[in-house]
Amino acid sequence: PAWMADIDDVWVDQVARGFNACKVFFWLPLYWLAYNQMTDNLTSMSATMQLGGVPNDLINNSNPITLVIFIPIVDYFIYPALRKANIRFTPLKRITWGFFIASAAMISSTVMQYYIYKLSPCPGNHVAGDALCKAPINVWVQAVPYCLIAISEIFASITGLEYAFSKAPENMRGLVMGVNLLQTAFSAALGQALVPLSADPLLVWNYAIVAILAAAGGIGFWFTWRSLDAREDE
Repeated sequence: PAWMADIDDVWVDQVARGFNACKVFFWLPLYWLAYNQMTDNLTSMSATMQLGGVPNDLINNSNPITLVIFIPIVDYFIYPALRKANIRFTPLKRITWGFFIASAAMISSTVMQYYIYKLSPCPGNHVAGDALCKAPINVWVQAVPYCLIAISEIFASITGLEYAFSKAPENMRGLVMGVNLLQTAFSAALGQALVPLSADPLLVWNYAIVAILAAAGGIGFWFTWRSLDAREDE
C-alpha cells in the first residue's frame, strides 16, 4: 500500500534502535531512588548533627559545586586519558558505575546515621526534632554522600541524557528522552513504599535498603545490557 512507501530497511532499523535505547533506562528508577534521598532524608539528617551556625539545608549545595568542578575534569582529563589508554569506558559502563557510586553514597549515609543514633545523648534512637538530642558530629561530614551523588550523576544521569540523544534515531529522540525522564516518576513511586522507614528509629534501614537496591540496579543493568556495546559498534 502507498502508506508503506517510506518504510524501508533504514526506517525499520531506526525504530529498532530507538526502542533499544528506551529499554536501557528501565533500571534507572533504582538509581533515582538513591538520588532522591538527597532532597529529603539527608536534609533531615543534618538537623540532627552539630551545625555550628550553618543552616541544615546549606550542605546540599556541595552537590552542584561538585558537579561544576568535576564535569570539566571528567570530560577533559579522565575520559581522554582512558581513551588514550585504550580503555573503552562506554556509556553503558558509565551508567553502571553511576549506580555503584550512588550505592556508595547511601552506604556512607548508613554509617553516619548509625553513629548519629549511637552518639546521640537521647536514648531509643529518637533524635529528630529535639535540639538536645543532636549527635556530636560535624554536619560537614555530609559532604561525602552529597559529593558521591554528584559524581554518580556525571556517570548515570548526564550519560543517560547523552545516550538518549545520541543513540536514538532523529525521528525518535523525543520519545527516548521522555522515557528516560519518566524513570524519575517510577522512582518517586518506589520512594513512597519506603516512607515508613523515613523516621526514627528506622533510618539506618532506609539508607541500607536504598544502597542495596542501587547496587542491585547496577548489577542488573550491566548484565542486562552489556551486549549492546558490541551491537552498537557493529
